[in-house]
Order: sequence, then C-alpha cells, then structure tokens
Amino acid sequence: MKDCKKTFKKKGVGFYGRPWSMEQRKLLFQWLKLWGLNCYMYAPKDELKHRLLWREPYTEHEAARMRSLIEAAQEQGVEFVFAISAGQDMVFSSAGDRLLLQQKLRQVAAMGCSSFALLFDDIDPCMCQADRDVFSSLAQAQASVANEVYQELGQPSVFLFCPTYCSSLCSPSPSKSCYLLTLGQELLPEIGVIWTGPKVVSQELSATLLEEVEGVLRRRPVIWDNLYANDYDCRRVFLGPYTGRAPGLMARLHGLLLNPNCELQANFIPIHTLGSWFQRMETAAAPGDSQSPQEGSYSPQEALELALLDWVAEINRQALEPVGQTSMALSPAVWHQGREG
Repeated sequence: MKDCKKTFKKKGVGFYGRPWSMEQRKLLFQWLKLWGLNCYMYAPKDELKHRLLWREPYTEHEAARMRSLIEAAQEQGVEFVFAISAGQDMVFSSAGDRLLLQQKLRQVAAMGCSSFALLFDDIDPCMCQADRDVFSSLAQAQASVANEVYQELGQPSVFLFCPTYCSSLCSPSPSKSCYLLTLGQELLPEIGVIWTGPKVVSQELSATLLEEVEGVLRRRPVIWDNLYANDYDCRRVFLGPYTGRAPGLMARLHGLLLNPNCELQANFIPIHTLGSWFQRMETAAAPGDSQSPQEGSYSPQEALELALLDWVAEINRQALEPVGQTSMALSPAVWHQGREG
C-alpha cells in the first residue's frame, strides 16, 4: 500500500450480519475523507456473491450498483479495495475454480476497481483430497492461487492476502508457525499480508510483536483490527476511543484496516478517533520532529472528547434538517467547529 493511512470500514474487512446499504457506505466514505483516512475494503461476509456464491458473476443490475459504489469512493479520494472470500469451498488445484475466480475479479476491474484482496479467513484448514495430491500444505496451495491471480490481474499496486488464522495453524507463535513461515516464503513480495494481531480481538499491539511478524512474513503486515467488531455478539456495541496501539507502531505497518461495529452510526467515535491516532502518530514520526514517539503520543481521552463534540454537532444538525431530507454527512463547517472545540 502507498501508506499506513488505510482503513477498511464496515463492509471492507467484513463482518457477519446484514450488509450496509449503498447510502450507508457512501456516508462512510465521507467520514473517511473528513477524518484523514483513505481506504475502504469491500468484504461483506453475508453478501452471497462475496463468499457463499463467489463463483457467480454479478448481474447487470448488481454491476451497476457496484460501479456506483466504486465511483462514490473515488470521488471522496478513498481507495476502493474489492475483496472476495473463495476459500470456503474452493478447490485450489482446480483450473476451473481458478479461472472463475479470475473472471470474477476481472469483472470488478472492468467497473473501475484497481485494488483487490483474497480472504481465506474463517474456513476449514483441511484440504480436500484433490488438493492434498498436488500441494504439500495449505499455505502452499493458497499462495499458489494468490500469486497466479495477482499476476493475471496485471500485478495491481494494492493486492492483499488474508491467511487462515486459527490456533492449529498459527501456534505456538508467529515465528514458529509453519503455515505463516511458508506463506512468507511462497507469496510474491508485492502481495500485502493481513494480520489480526496475537488474538482475533487483540486488546494491545506492540512494535516488538509486529517486528516478529514482519520477520516471519518477510514484509510489514497490514493490521486487520477487530477491536470494535461485534458481529460475534451483537448485544454489545463498542463506543470507546481507539486505544491499545503502542507508539512506534507506524514504522512496522504496511496498512491498518478497522473492522467496525455492525451498526454504522455506532462507529462515529471509533473511526473519528482512529483518524486522530493516525494524525498524531504521523506527526510524531515526521522527519525532523524532535519528539520521541512517546512524547508525541496519542491521547485516547483527548481524541474521545473531540469525537464527542463532533458527534453532538452532527446529531443537532440532523435534528434541524427538513423532514424528508436524508443526508447524514458532516459538513466541513461542522467538522471544523468540532475540531476547534
């Protein structure tokens, strides 16, 4: 990726549950732009043609909606990454399945998308007999597919790979995981690798741990941050500020994707404070900056207070809208007023 200011909102990085509407996603793009974030990964787990029916091409109507979404992201300066989850039933050694996967991604490329991701999370780590006859390991099979797709698409500048993260494959630690070590060896160096942290939901991330992961994967990881994910228990909603990510993390990242709450509006504070985190971390890491990462560190409490000011202003603005007006986006005036406190 071009830089570390990468956020995958909702559908991008995918949660399980009812997919967001087109209007909700477009509102998200406005939030990302306002708060200095520049990437969205489309990965709605419960959209049939993303995962369960991944082989099926989009209909003309579906393609038109996807093209509209891609254009909406680009209008806000947000990079649209189309992700597909084919691993649930893909036969990695099947020439037919490989061709269908490539055709599906070429169809999306024709809609104006130039960034892609292959997701192999949340699947059975056992290969079928046909694959065991061809590949010595799951990592080798997945890397073979990813490398081929990457090359067939013309080596796009953003191409991400999400491994199968489960205890049997990633134990006892990243540096001792045969699965991760093989991926690091087999994947082409230009392919970005997504990592969730030491746990599916990691309360803390340290630069030391990221350095270990970088050594295993032979590239800086793209963090898939599940800090706010609530698809495993939708009775809970996480509204606190972005926290638990140590100073000095930026230098070890290739990007950072935020997996949000299932409820769009519940992510106002999480996304807002993530933008503040990036801003503070980049300022502290700027060339010639005399501050150490710790001295220039991000304050979750200060970020929360700024986000709350903007959220209250947004709620008040919506309350004053004429009946029937549906726009929910923050205007630049409201944004600057909130920032200045």
